Amino acid sequence: MLAWGQIILLILQIAGKVFDYAVKQGYIKEGQDREIAHQTAAILARTQAGKAMMEKVNAMSDEDVDAGLSGLEPK
Repeated sequence: MLAWGQIILLILQIAGKVFDYAVKQGYIKEGQDREIAHQTAAILARTQAGKAMMEKVNAMSDEDVDAGLSGLEPK
């Protein structure tokens, strides 16, 4: 009968072999590339939204900006 330590070691060895196989087959890289593309698209969307907001703020007069920001102050 196997001891708990041997069972855990066997499970870790199997997991290591599965991970090595996934790396060799390119599965890990594909997942990383997919996640990088997803995060890049999210950053781009936020950047476009930020740019649009800054364009609106820049088009406002100083008084309008002050009035808009005054509503953000904690009371």
